Amino acid sequence: MRNSTNIDTASRQWSSRPADQRYTTLEELKASVLQRRRESWTATPATNQLRVLPSQKGEIQVEVFDPTVGEKRSLDVNNWSFGQLSQYASAPAAYLRKLPAELAAINLQWGLEHAPVRDNTLVLGQSNGSHTLRSLTSISYGRIWDHQVVEAVERVNADGRWKIPVASYATTNPRRATTLYASDRDIFMFLVDPENPVEVGDETLFRGFYTWNSEVGSATFGLTTFLYRFVCDNRIIWGASDIREVRIRHTGGAPERFAYEGQKYLQRYAEESTEKLVSAVKRAQATAIPLNHGKGETVQDWLSSRGFTKSQAKASVDAAEAEQGSSRSLWDIVNGITAYARSIGNTDDRVSLETRAGKLMEAVAA
Repeated sequence: MRNSTNIDTASRQWSSRPADQRYTTLEELKASVLQRRRESWTATPATNQLRVLPSQKGEIQVEVFDPTVGEKRSLDVNNWSFGQLSQYASAPAAYLRKLPAELAAINLQWGLEHAPVRDNTLVLGQSNGSHTLRSLTSISYGRIWDHQVVEAVERVNADGRWKIPVASYATTNPRRATTLYASDRDIFMFLVDPENPVEVGDETLFRGFYTWNSEVGSATFGLTTFLYRFVCDNRIIWGASDIREVRIRHTGGAPERFAYEGQKYLQRYAEESTEKLVSAVKRAQATAIPLNHGKGETVQDWLSSRGFTKSQAKASVDAAEAEQGSSRSLWDIVNGITAYARSIGNTDDRVSLETRAGKLMEAVAA
């Protein structure tokens, strides 16, 4: 099996997270995001009822009625919520950031009263001695809380099999080596199962997944699972195959979809036996693409008949030839599709291709 698809998603997270966004255990991560959840509250004011004011420190604040205490709060605006506030006011955030707070507040207030993108808002505030505007979204926003995602990972890791990937510096600098992160706008977790290898032919593979979420509108909920050869010190995932991804947008039904789709998908993956995985991979390797040679059907034609465009089919076959050395088996093609998908910048298009590759694998995994 010659598959050299590498994933750098976790590496980008590892290289960009400051120390205060790094957590060495799931328990530590959950405690942080759960505390944040307890300090958070919501309100649904009309957009034109928001009051934007300059603070004494020369920063922007938004005055909002907090229904949990029955009084108005002056909320400090952070970098993320300033962008959302500007969007609501139909105003350019990059320009407003350059203005003195007094002028920025006037422009924002005019936009909220006269040119709002929506008439109503869903405010997420946080009060813990100080008061912060965490996000400003539409009232249809379906919030999946970060702590819910961490708790879902904790449940599938009751036996402790999913671990932070090893690194040569882990004992001397565990916070640098960690792959558990949370900021004021998102979380990201990357874990592997290093003690239950998947032996396929002469190769030893391992299972891994990473999952992410934002409860303030910065990102969807997402979960990517895969087999891999190894993870290096800078968290690049080498030799990834059988890559599958689930995404849930934060629409009105998002919490329910996470409960019945996202969590169950992770649970199934965690409980799936290595024997079943090995069997599925071997069947995919042994399954030749069923072509009608009498009619001159090619692998590209076969993919096109299953919903792939001509350009997608050609690129996938080319990637299979480059990565696998062949495009004859189902395993070759699935890895060719996922290798090609990693080169696509548009997230929806990439996920659509990866999902269809997963469905081809499901045909032999059943």
